[in-house]
Amino acid sequence: MATRLLTVRSTTRETSRAILVSLDARATEAGHAAGQAAMVGLAARSARRPYSIASAPEDVERTGVMEFLVEVGPDGQPGPHLRGVAPGRRVAVEGPVGGFVLPRRPGRELLLVAGGTGIAPLRAMMGSALRRRRPPRITLLYSARTPEEFAFIRQLRRLSRQGRLRLCMTATREAHETWRGRRGRIRQAWIRAIVGNRAPLCFLCGPESFVADVTRMLREAGVPARRIRRERY
Repeated sequence: MATRLLTVRSTTRETSRAILVSLDARATEAGHAAGQAAMVGLAARSARRPYSIASAPEDVERTGVMEFLVEVGPDGQPGPHLRGVAPGRRVAVEGPVGGFVLPRRPGRELLLVAGGTGIAPLRAMMGSALRRRRPPRITLLYSARTPEEFAFIRQLRRLSRQGRLRLCMTATREAHETWRGRRGRIRQAWIRAIVGNRAPLCFLCGPESFVADVTRMLREAGVPARRIRRERY
């Protein structure tokens, strides 16, 4: 498994519970398929943790930036493997790893279902799919605890306004009065309405119980098991 030492370009607060770590990847090829992960940690330390690559390969090649969505604690810091990460620090990136990938021919319709920071690999898949000569129709069903925990929200809403993405969001806990999305956990009725009489290729990422629940609802809605791809964290 190849290891690259990349320099941090920036770290920005993406949500109330996650930061976006952007690495300078200009001197390297993307080398990953949309949806894959890498083992990541500060170069000066031995600890590594797996993170999905939040950038589509095409974006890495175009911009020279590789991004990771990293969950942080109440102090705003990630775990010991990345504690103190900041612009100029060197980060070891081992990989890519994993078979949770967007196929070269994903078909005419994609359903992406994300829970929390599980949006990261799905964002990479979305970016790659939208650059295809004939992009598929994409629906994103995105669940987070509060409106402040939806990552990449400006990008997602922009794609929705452009008609390139069907966006459905639900906040499962606290939501202020101005929140216009859905409330509560994903429901069977929502899945049935999205799936209809079709069988989209489905990609799921989030906590294990979330992935298990959505898998069950998709199967009950008539989606064959072979059309459901799952990633857990």
